[in-house]
Amino acid sequence: MIHTTNYINTFIEIADDCTISHAETPPEKKTKTLASLQYEQIKKNPYRYPSDDIIFECYAIKK
Repeated sequence: MIHTTNYINTFIEIADDCTISHAETPPEKKTKTLASLQYEQIKKNPYRYPSDDIIFECYAIKK
């Protein structure tokens, strides 16, 4: 079986003990982090790509 990070028909919610009250954009740095690249891809293309594709594309961009 191949490992995947894709979730299908799954609701992902914030943990009960989370102290964050709202979503935050990843902080800007000199060079883009994987988190900021992934955030940008998802923001520009909501619901378009599965998680595996976002992770792979951003990893390839960083290399």
